[in-house]
Amino acid sequence: DGIMFARVRNQPEMLVVFRTPDERTRNPERLNLDRRQLDVCPFLEYEHRLRLLNYQNNNITKIQHLENLPSLIFLDMYNNKLASLEGPVSCARGLRVLMAGKNRLTAISNLTALKKLDVLDLHSNEIKQISGMGNLTDLRVLNLAGNMLTIVEGLSKLSALTELNLRRNSIQTICELDALPALQRIFLSHNKIATVDSMAPIFNVKYLIELSLDGNPISTIDPVIYRAVMADKIAGLKHLDLKRIADDERVEA
Repeated sequence: DGIMFARVRNQPEMLVVFRTPDERTRNPERLNLDRRQLDVCPFLEYEHRLRLLNYQNNNITKIQHLENLPSLIFLDMYNNKLASLEGPVSCARGLRVLMAGKNRLTAISNLTALKKLDVLDLHSNEIKQISGMGNLTDLRVLNLAGNMLTIVEGLSKLSALTELNLRRNSIQTICELDALPALQRIFLSHNKIATVDSMAPIFNVKYLIELSLDGNPISTIDPVIYRAVMADKIAGLKHLDLKRIADDERVEA
């Protein structure tokens, strides 16, 4: 397929990837290394124009060799074995999309320099706390579904955030979301939210139009009253648990 792998003679742990001129001409800005049984990120030779790099479905344990990719804007590390985000990801200052779902991450780290980041997907990891994202003021979409979170906090600086996915955690308490001026969609299905008071900041999210709370105790005690309370407390809400709030529901609420 025009992609060749080689080992460095005096550094057998170093893997290098070359592309044929024809392959690089066909896809000068994209490189797909999906399902290559990689244990490491290879050194990419002559790829200064590369913008999209796909490492999905390998066995990579740490991020490496991004320093010579000045044009990189999209990095996909989905379904690998990353234990940390440490390493040269901080050198990719133009990165707009970072996909690292389904790895072994226990913390959010090393993102301070990524001030242009637009989408961050860290779903299906083992993250217990939201932190380390104070500088991501351009971030619009954040996916932390399927982690080990118990409280929502550490997001107050994300002034551009429009969509927040926190499905399938163990969240009991919501904090700070009322400090996010652009937030429109919040997905909290299958958590442990039990009372109106524990999610109070959500009621002050000014432009909230979509909310999901199905699979939480609060949504199952009395479904009719639950929908009425949500419709009453969130004036602009259009969809609750993927179901449109009808006009008569809102009037009755």
